[in-house]
Amino acid sequence: MDIYDQAQQGMTQLEGMVSGLPVISDYRDKELRRDADKKLRESIAATLETERRKLTGLQRDMVTAGRLRDLPEMERAVGRLQLLIDRIRTAAYGYAPFYDAQEIREAELDRLIAFDQQMASQIVIIGERIDILGVALTSEEGFDAALDALMNDLSLLHEQYDQREQVISYLADQ
Repeated sequence: MDIYDQAQQGMTQLEGMVSGLPVISDYRDKELRRDADKKLRESIAATLETERRKLTGLQRDMVTAGRLRDLPEMERAVGRLQLLIDRIRTAAYGYAPFYDAQEIREAELDRLIAFDQQMASQIVIIGERIDILGVALTSEEGFDAALDALMNDLSLLHEQYDQREQVISYLADQ
């Protein structure tokens, strides 16, 4: 069962009866898709927030171990991750200029959901990179390479998320 189906099951019985009307049905489907996309993005942001907390824990470990030399670069990684979390949490999923400018078809909303689902599948790498960074910090081997890999992946995710805004702009111009 996908996230759209889960949102649809959350409707009350009255909502279900009213949503059967032709005009309301189209509107309700769009609202369910918007809601599903929002919940998906909230889930992504929550997962990344957990990873950010792990990363700040590693920062504390660095301070305790006296590894202050690497602390500024680690702070940059935390900042990049926090920025990504904020962008995902506050991303447009139904803001007025996009949805009021024209009638948006379900297929277009589904493209945004698909985009966010693809993003969700790629955030796993951030957790893996942070785990590798933790091992490197403990073993004192490969820390710089592990931190560079994390920063590169964060940059790639930011670039990918930039494409989401391009998708929205493209759909609004249609």
